[in-house]
Amino acid sequence: MESTLNFLDQIDWKSLWEIIRDIVLPHSGTLILNCILFLFLGFIIAIVYCIVLYRKGIFKRTPKYYNWAVKLYIPLLIIGMLYVFGQWGIIRGVYRIINVERPIVVTNIYKGTLEYFFDNEQEKNKFLISLQLLAMETESSSKDFITLLKSHYEKKETKDQSFIGSVENKLATFFINHYGEEIYTYALYNMITTAAGKGAHVDVSDSFSYEQFKVAIDFLLEVGHQDLEKIILEKLDNWLQDVLSSQYYSIIKSLLILLILIMIIPFIEYFIYKKWIAPKYNTQIS
Repeated sequence: MESTLNFLDQIDWKSLWEIIRDIVLPHSGTLILNCILFLFLGFIIAIVYCIVLYRKGIFKRTPKYYNWAVKLYIPLLIIGMLYVFGQWGIIRGVYRIINVERPIVVTNIYKGTLEYFFDNEQEKNKFLISLQLLAMETESSSKDFITLLKSHYEKKETKDQSFIGSVENKLATFFINHYGEEIYTYALYNMITTAAGKGAHVDVSDSFSYEQFKVAIDFLLEVGHQDLEKIILEKLDNWLQDVLSSQYYSIIKSLLILLILIMIIPFIEYFIYKKWIAPKYNTQIS
């Protein structure tokens, strides 16, 4: 009881009411329609299920009092299945409402996040532009790096006339020509992760791989700072969709497990009756 009260105290009732007021109530028709449809579906399934069980003799017992008592399964099954399908209807309605309002929710999340980091729109745009400039500078530096290495090995090749030295220089030149940008990006990545790792005393490369770093650099080079915002919103929208779907199917899975438990209770009780109670009662009569 105490843990339940603590849980209720931790709920942000103000935020919960704002969500219900601003998102759910304007679409109350969708919520009511889903509830009615699922309750109707649950009622039909419950009636059909009870009829099938009755015809199969699941609700019949030899003792008269037992035979009457077991008929209580019929209203209990109907109530139980209506409860499950009613919950399903509410959850389905809320899921559809939030899904419709998802773009607005995503925009509000994005704006709320920006307000936390930036004081105004100008600071945000300045930051986004700086990200792209950083990527451009990385690309420019990689080209300068390749030119410098080529010059180094060309000078070295003229000085080193030995066969082995010539082969080494040619191999080095080949890799620079074909993988120069990759080498520079990898070297830059290692410098950043090493510096960050020493400062934080952790291995940063475990949480931020080289592949992720390279994808981020290439991505920043491909898009403008205005397109970057659109892509962030798209990614955030996909993330929210995944979260909503995950939560929805997780709750529905729990409801389906509860529904299965409700539906198999008569079979379990009937099995117990047939296995142990009925033989004893028949022995007493004979």
